Amino acid sequence: TLMKIIAGLLKPTEGRVYFDEVDVTEMSPQARNIAMVFQFPVVYDMKVYDNIAFPLRVRRVSEDEVRRKVRQVAEMLGLERMLDLDATKLDLSSRQKVALARALIRDPNLFILDEPFSNLDPGSRLVLRAKLKEIQRELRRPMIFVTHDQAEALTLSEKIAVMKEGRILQYDTPEKIYNDPMDTFVAYFVGIPGMNLIDCVVENNRLKVGKFAIDIQIPEYIVMRYGTELILGIRAEYIEVSKSPQSPSDISMTCTLIEDLGASKILYLESGGITLKAKVTEGDFEEGTTLYVRINKSYVKIFNKVGERIL
Repeated sequence: TLMKIIAGLLKPTEGRVYFDEVDVTEMSPQARNIAMVFQFPVVYDMKVYDNIAFPLRVRRVSEDEVRRKVRQVAEMLGLERMLDLDATKLDLSSRQKVALARALIRDPNLFILDEPFSNLDPGSRLVLRAKLKEIQRELRRPMIFVTHDQAEALTLSEKIAVMKEGRILQYDTPEKIYNDPMDTFVAYFVGIPGMNLIDCVVENNRLKVGKFAIDIQIPEYIVMRYGTELILGIRAEYIEVSKSPQSPSDISMTCTLIEDLGASKILYLESGGITLKAKVTEGDFEEGTTLYVRINKSYVKIFNKVGERIL
């Protein structure tokens, strides 16, 4: 719905739409000069060359200019050898390249890409993602890229808007979204795995997670404002794990599962009703064994019970 409002296909029930401080709410989609690429590739029953050239011919651009721009865009996307082929007979990845090329050739004010890679195989997704990143750098045109794939979001974006139920929870750089989430939904949604979120209570101005006390001081004003029940957040890579205790504050936990990701492993840890995931790059750990866990306090985030970041 939001994409259609931006494109001018729907009119907002309230609020206004601005492009660079210009109110475009009453403008037609054509006047806004937006190029859209959809989840399912849209190609016409004609040659690849004619598909790409179509937006220019509608505008009555000279054939010499059409030919120049088609060759230029085809080279960007590696379509030079396909220009004489029937676009409808191409594989899914190539059809999406044609749809992307048809959007690029228009030189629009804004690109809207609505999950354009979601139906492609993993290999094609990686290739097109890298290609789009190159095009971004070359064209320097604003792009709104809608995706449920956080790898795409973190790789392609300069700013990310995380939305839930039509509301933007956080709009920030990829680094800030990942390292400083302002909401438990953002914290868990972004990251592989998502941030560990653990219910805790404040006793004597310090956090207690289950039967374990964690040496993190909570200011009195936080308790007065939000109560003693809070949520502790910590990324999996900031949990240190060892086979033997390294300090008196170590938490003894059982490793219930190991997920091998190649360059790293995700350890599933449980103790006293607490469940954690730790990401490790070294160490010979085994399922069913007792391990000792330390939480790096420098990277702890504190949320209130409704999920808002407070520390």
